[in-house]
Amino acid sequence: MNFKDLEDKVVQHAISNLEEDRPPWHKPWTDDGTVNPLMICHRNGATGHVYSGINWFITQMSGYESNEWFTKRQAVELSSEDKPIPYEEFKKGTAILFYKPVFKTEDGVEEFAYRVQRIYTIWNREQINGLPESTLDKPEDFDPHTEIEKMLESLNLKGGINIGGDRACYVPAKDAICLPQDSAFTDENERESTKAHEGIHATGAKHRLARKKDSYAFEELVAELGAAMVCASLGVHLDKLQHTSYIKSWLKCLKNDKQFIFKAAAQANKAVRYLTGASNG
Repeated sequence: MNFKDLEDKVVQHAISNLEEDRPPWHKPWTDDGTVNPLMICHRNGATGHVYSGINWFITQMSGYESNEWFTKRQAVELSSEDKPIPYEEFKKGTAILFYKPVFKTEDGVEEFAYRVQRIYTIWNREQINGLPESTLDKPEDFDPHTEIEKMLESLNLKGGINIGGDRACYVPAKDAICLPQDSAFTDENERESTKAHEGIHATGAKHRLARKKDSYAFEELVAELGAAMVCASLGVHLDKLQHTSYIKSWLKCLKNDKQFIFKAAAQANKAVRYLTGASNG
């Protein structure tokens, strides 16, 4: 598969789901007691590396219940079998993108020059025979609500977090987030998603990531994707879109610009890293 084929597949998946008012990046999962809720995001089962950006989107849309993925070499090494991936499953490998920065040195100073883009193939745990069971343990006393509260507090909003009323929004002019009372939400998962959504918006402020807002629809897609990424990482289950009013705009953009979802996923990933503190090391 080349990049154009992968691009077409991702875009068509997003379009078909949005046309049916389904979120193409939300997927129910099964927790069998062996998966760490902090690692509920799709990840490499051998290294623990969590897929991010467009690769997060690609693995989320795969349809597999397991969130663990392996390269062919990893599958062979971990299973101790010569051909742990049956032929029919081997043909169904999932293509993901790998970006590698290339630097050049001028006058003794190393500077970024360009980025190499490659396509790699991975297979889901469900496609591979002979793999040992996941050994990740669940942390004790883990609470997604507390984690998201910490993320919002870490933003050090000039206008603070204002609780009350019937609106949830980020106010750029005041650098403030407004949220209804917790008791006003009918679903605790949607409550946490709403908080993450507004937190992602706040990361775009000039004194944070200075995210360029190409359009309201683009910014909302970044926030929607970012909130989904945050919630998935915390084990918060989502099964519907937050801002359905933007579906028509998203569809128009996706049909006119195949890079739209790729750009939004990249910006959402940056926002999530900022919100979770990953950008600070």
